[in-house]
Amino acid sequence: MKQTVKTSRAAGQLEKMFRELNKHYFGGALPEPIISLKKTPSAYGHITCAKVWQAGQESKYEINISSATLDRPIEETTATLLHEMVHEHNLENGIKDTSNNGVYHNKRFKEQAESHGLVVSHHDKYGWTITNPSEELLDFILFQGWDAIQMGERLAWADMVGTGNGSKTPGSSETGAPKPPKAKSSTRRWICPKCGTIIRSTKEVRVICADCMEMFVKAD
Repeated sequence: MKQTVKTSRAAGQLEKMFRELNKHYFGGALPEPIISLKKTPSAYGHITCAKVWQAGQESKYEINISSATLDRPIEETTATLLHEMVHEHNLENGIKDTSNNGVYHNKRFKEQAESHGLVVSHHDKYGWTITNPSEELLDFILFQGWDAIQMGERLAWADMVGTGNGSKTPGSSETGAPKPPKAKSSTRRWICPKCGTIIRSTKEVRVICADCMEMFVKAD
């Protein structure tokens, strides 16, 4: 499989992931947004609160996945994308899920997120915003065979102190998840010591490579 090391390929992968998640969790009801890759050091992703793009005769939301953290484990990137899709679902259905200019996530967000494949924890400042993939979502990711996006944009010092192009604009009409504490990856990688084939699982397994008759060993 080709590595995802080009922005066009990364955006294409995220668009494909959106479509599959939309079918699986929302019955295909969500309008397809514009997916952008912009550097946002303060958040893993966000969605605009209005349809800010005009594509032909159609108006569209924008979902941004931060280019600074694209290279996280695929289950974390998927959880971020699904987090923003839950916001889109709520926008489409008139469910007010945030306050404080889209920063504080209320219990309505938690309820909708947990009914759409996510596990939500509370943050003292940002509310019910810490999202992790459920076991069902992890199984779905494994079934889809999605691989991590192996690229990310480096942060400049100006970004870190809030003055660079990637810094978050105060008062922006966007809602998204501020960066929560980094969670340990829920998936495990296993490698055949002979042919190098890699598999993933959500639990401890004992698997033999049918080509080499060698036991897979944990890769990380």
